[in-house]
Formats: sequence, C-alpha cells, structure tokens
Amino acid sequence: IFNSEKKNSLNFKKKLSQYKFKDFWFLNNIEIINYFLPKFKDSKFDYLEIGSHEGMSLLNVLENYKNAKVTSVDLWGDNLIEKIFDENLKNFNNLKKIKLDSILALRKLKDENREFDYIYVDGLHDGTHILIDAIQSFKILKLNGIVIFDDFMQYDKNLLYKSYEGIYYFLKLFKKQIKILYFQNILVIKK
Repeated sequence: IFNSEKKNSLNFKKKLSQYKFKDFWFLNNIEIINYFLPKFKDSKFDYLEIGSHEGMSLLNVLENYKNAKVTSVDLWGDNLIEKIFDENLKNFNNLKKIKLDSILALRKLKDENREFDYIYVDGLHDGTHILIDAIQSFKILKLNGIVIFDDFMQYDKNLLYKSYEGIYYFLKLFKKQIKILYFQNILVIKK
C-alpha cells in the first residue's frame, strides 16, 4: 500500500471521533479499499454500497470525494444501527439511501438504468446471496468499473453455502469479462 493511502486512512481515523460508531470492522481494510478508489479527490463517479451498517465505509467515500454520487443499500434490521447510520450521514446531500433487500434494490437500480463506477459488496455473507448480489451488481457496473467484495473468505459453520462458494461461481461464470485486481479476504475485480 502506498503512503498516500496510509495518510488518507490516518486522516479519516482522526475524523471518526466526530461521529457515532460502535463497530470498526471497516478499518481493517481501509487502505486496500482506498487504493482502488480514484486518486484525485475532486473525481466525479457513481458509487454503490451493498450493506452499509453504521455507515463508516460510506463516510470514508463521502468525506474524501465531495463530487461522488453515492447510493447505499441495506435492510437495517436493527433500528439502533439505522439511527446511527442516519445520524452519521445526515449532512451529506450526495447520498441516496435505499432501505430494501439488495436483490430487490439491485433490480430496481437496473430498471432505472443506473450504472456505477464502483460497487462495494458487504451485505449478507450467505454464498447464494453473494452470488446473486455479484451477478446483479455486475449488470449495473460500468465498463472498466470496479467491484470490491468484502469478507468473502469468512467461514460460518451455520451457513449451508459459504460466501467464498458464491464468489467462486461468480468468478467462474464471468471469467472472460473480468480482471482480478486483488485477492485476499477482499476481492477486487474490474469489468
């Protein structure tokens, strides 16, 4: 990771005290994610996030890219988490919040002819759901767009199909249309 990503990450971490967060998982991967985002802070791009939780990863984009058009999709099954999200992101006019299951939301965005330069997938970690999120996201990803899949290597004994199984089948289906840019616990692909 280059020094600019580390500097941006440190600056972002300092700003977090101004917001309300209970969970800090996003910070584990912030430098990797920032590496694949635009290098110029005045860049204009369309950004979609599936699974926003308290909004920390969205805040990272919104704080660093004032010209980005940002869309968030989540069910927010927990009212307290949704209130934290709303409070943390209330001052951003370039954010569209969609409270809906990702499968339905992605179909709706496709019907609206929306396309995105960047899609961050961190929704349900069930392999079948990830496979559907991946396919539907790919349909609304612009050419040369980037999809970042978070936590896809997690193992959960309670799930019949693991997240990495869904990713495996997605990669197999679309191998001729994608380029893998990064592959660890995060997968980054380019269309």
